[in-house]
Amino acid sequence: MIKQPKITIIIPVFNEENTIKNKIEYLHIINRICDVIFVDGNSTDKTVNILESNNLKVVSSPVCGRGAQLSLGAANVDEDIDVILFLHIDTKLPEGFESMILVQTHRDYWGRFDIKLDSTRFIFKVVQLMMNVRAKLTGIATGDQSIFVTRKELMNHLDKLTEHPLMEDIYLSKALNSRLGRGHVIKEPVTTSVRYWEKAGIISTIMKMWTYRLLYFFGVSPNYLYQRYYK
Repeated sequence: MIKQPKITIIIPVFNEENTIKNKIEYLHIINRICDVIFVDGNSTDKTVNILESNNLKVVSSPVCGRGAQLSLGAANVDEDIDVILFLHIDTKLPEGFESMILVQTHRDYWGRFDIKLDSTRFIFKVVQLMMNVRAKLTGIATGDQSIFVTRKELMNHLDKLTEHPLMEDIYLSKALNSRLGRGHVIKEPVTTSVRYWEKAGIISTIMKMWTYRLLYFFGVSPNYLYQRYYK
């Protein structure tokens, strides 16, 4: 009998009680499809309490930063899991995502989804297009595009991933590209909230993201960028 591959979803969270409350039904749906591990980054609100009261698995990271959260989540994945999917709390996976991923991991060790922003505003259509085109041209995925990778391969990168409280998605994409070649792109998009862009300002957010990406490209420490980003 052929073993059916298994997926675990890792969702990093930090002070997301309102988002979790609004998405609790969806979170239960994907938790019935795959194992889901929430990794909390020292939240000061009721994030952990809400997750635990809804019987959702949550582990707490002793180190702040997205890379450490993802690494801790991966370290808590059962050994019989074949594929790990990183998902942002405000991103929704397409229906049938598990089949799309498992079909591809027979041929590819890693990949990501195209992205769709949950706004009809023209500016967000442009941003959406730019994100997908940039990822296609560079082979570098963003965290919003829900990177997936085989557990066996990911274990090679946990230490370095922990060292990236910011830019963890760029590090992981580049590392996987170097070892395995470009990942597979699933055209059925994940849908991501535009709440951050709307709150911080669209143009200023784009400029900030590109500035930090450029600084990282030129060798600026991700720890320094993290401190500046959240200053």
